[in-house]
Amino acid sequence: NLEGKIVRPLSAGLLPATDPEKNGLIKRKDLGMIRGRSRKEQLRMAKEFGIEDPPNAGGGCLLTDPAFSLRAIDLFKHIETPTTNDIDLLKIGRHFRFDKNTKLVVGRNKDENEMATSLALPNDILLEAKDHVGPTTLLRGDGMGKHVEFSAKITLRYSDAPKNETGIVIIHKNEDVTEISVNCAEETSYTKFRI
Repeated sequence: NLEGKIVRPLSAGLLPATDPEKNGLIKRKDLGMIRGRSRKEQLRMAKEFGIEDPPNAGGGCLLTDPAFSLRAIDLFKHIETPTTNDIDLLKIGRHFRFDKNTKLVVGRNKDENEMATSLALPNDILLEAKDHVGPTTLLRGDGMGKHVEFSAKITLRYSDAPKNETGIVIIHKNEDVTEISVNCAEETSYTKFRI
């Protein structure tokens, strides 16, 4: 439960006090009282703090996106102290939780595929269909080894490979590159793991 844990610094003065405020980590007098959709006050603050050319609004807080919120809840349930990398990974792809230590992120487009590749850590495994356009898939966690073949099948399933044929999936781990021949995963086999 994230209630009371999320501080919205630009509008927090209008909202009930959060845990960080109650615990003295944040002073309420330092929090903003911006309401509505106008960016006038944000732009004034940006100028005051010397921020030139502030970015356009991004469509609101990610935590109000139900899919992102479910991923965030899952992350905090399984990782005590998530890294910035863990948080950035929540912003892309389809997420699958295989067990308490292992998750799979499947890119949905070229940008997400590139982001998955850039967010891959040294121990992560990246998978891609060899002969078909499709996702870059990132497998992360302590139990990865036993999920590689299943992840390859999911990777092939989300590619444009014919669903009733065997295909080759390329597996990258550190500098090692291997290939595996698999059939596409049946949809009923993996949807239960979707976050």
